[in-house]
Amino acid sequence: MSNINCFALGRINTIPLDITGNYNKILKITNQAKAKGITFVAFPELSLTGYNCGDLFNHQELTKAALNSLFNLKYELPEGISVGVGLPLLGTDNRVYDAYVILQKGKILGVSTPVSFYNAKDQRLRYFCTPFDNELTFIIGAESFYAASEIYVDDNKIAVVFNDGNLDTLENPDVIVCPEATRYELNTINDREAKLLEISRAYDCVLLSTNLSGCESGSDIFDSHAIIGNKGNLVARGSFLSFADASLVTAESGIYEYLGEYDTIVRAVSLGLFDWMKKTRSHGFALSMSGGADSGLCATCICYAQIAALKELGYDDYKTFMESLKFTVPAYTGDEQSFIKQHMMPQVLTTVYQGSAISGSVTRTAASKVSANLGAKHFEWSIADLVEKYVSLINETTPGDPLNWDRDDLTLQNIQARSRGPGIWMMANRYNKLLVTTCNASEDAVGYCTMDGDTCGGVAPIGDISKSRILKINQHIADNGLEIEKNGLKLDCPDMSYISAQAPTAELRAGGQTDERDLMPYVILDRIHVLHQSEMMQPKYILDELTKEYKEFSREELKTFVIRYFKKFAQNQWKREKSATTFHIEATDLNAKSGFIFPLLNDGYTSLLENI
Repeated sequence: MSNINCFALGRINTIPLDITGNYNKILKITNQAKAKGITFVAFPELSLTGYNCGDLFNHQELTKAALNSLFNLKYELPEGISVGVGLPLLGTDNRVYDAYVILQKGKILGVSTPVSFYNAKDQRLRYFCTPFDNELTFIIGAESFYAASEIYVDDNKIAVVFNDGNLDTLENPDVIVCPEATRYELNTINDREAKLLEISRAYDCVLLSTNLSGCESGSDIFDSHAIIGNKGNLVARGSFLSFADASLVTAESGIYEYLGEYDTIVRAVSLGLFDWMKKTRSHGFALSMSGGADSGLCATCICYAQIAALKELGYDDYKTFMESLKFTVPAYTGDEQSFIKQHMMPQVLTTVYQGSAISGSVTRTAASKVSANLGAKHFEWSIADLVEKYVSLINETTPGDPLNWDRDDLTLQNIQARSRGPGIWMMANRYNKLLVTTCNASEDAVGYCTMDGDTCGGVAPIGDISKSRILKINQHIADNGLEIEKNGLKLDCPDMSYISAQAPTAELRAGGQTDERDLMPYVILDRIHVLHQSEMMQPKYILDELTKEYKEFSREELKTFVIRYFKKFAQNQWKREKSATTFHIEATDLNAKSGFIFPLLNDGYTSLLENI
């Protein structure tokens, strides 16, 4: 068997349908590998077309373009190196397959196709046909190839495996390649890696596993996970959640150390925001900074992204990229954090505190302090006159019967939230910025948000993170900062303490309104959410579980919380379907585009709540 130093992994941040751009990244990394003496590079699945091409995977123009790109790669590869790349291929049964092709200069060595998928909810099940007939072949140019699970490359028998689907058919492979594209999900990477290394141990062989990088097409964030294993031992691990457009991992790359849970969550969200800015060609972000937990975390993620990108890309590449988006990048001085906060964040992030007649000094101070701590350009204005004008207009429609808080509580709350939308939208439009909305998973579950108010925006970066977890993350930020590299560079934001010290509040009603008083304790809400989504428990059994877990509440109190949760959950599916794109972070994803599917019109859970 070849020396393990001859194998490498290629990671690229693909753009769906950008076959030319993806191809150029693959060729760039291959040339880098050749210069290092590498003889085989494994790239992820669908690396030529991008992963999320949707219904266009069945469009002949896309499959033809992908095949042409494969031909070009076949002839442009440097001598003496083989690569594995993924693309959609039309089989002789006239169906499109998620194929993996291994080739070298002037020669296709073989074609493999997956027989199972990592994520059962993955919409590729709709696009790709599996399993396949043993007689299935692919026509590539003048040659015909059977779908194979093992392909010979020089003196090595290389097996291509997707989620261990075809392991039973393997016979003493020298190398196993796992090129399966897998989206980031909280607390799954250690199990995934252990599973891969166990495959390497069981087959006494080299293992090459690589993933795509970045927020490819809106919601899914690919985590860049890339490892080289040998007989069950971890040889190399590339950086996790990489900001690089393309990168190479070799046996000499060392073993990247994972960050802590909260730092990793922030890094995932930050990478998603960075890619949205890059792929929409936006001049940074606009954010309605309420002084609360959600907007504070969103702002922090935007700053984290800039520091992480500068650190990983290096000043020259960072400068080239940011200047392509029309940012001014001065000469580098000081350290990464101070450079970003002083020179880049005032251009990248614009925050606005939009106070109302009900707003207090606590949230105003928190918004100002955190924005300043992160280096954002911050403004303050009042929406009180706008709200008063809207109320006056509506009162004119009912002379002698004006709006009042006893009867029109929701109406008077919502107009405040909606009055904040137009101004921040104008800021975003005027300066070509992405408007960030600050909804979280807990609020989405029960519809605790105002449509066209705090839901305004194009991307909801923390919409798949529970509120109880957000509160813990913010406390971590206030106390410890955020690690950008393990035991190294950090983002400091001690003024997050102005936010973490508060009880979460929508601040739309006088008299000390708090979220938990309106809803229920967030720990209870989020526990119901997990039991419902992950465990698929019915309300009655959720109540039984809560009664065992939360002795400080009576069963009647918990029953009230459960009924409230499910009624609000059922009533507010329309809000989830209308919401901005959310990054997939937690397994209990409620996003209608990428997570839990629920009928828009339903019985309000009445039948399941009758006998609770």
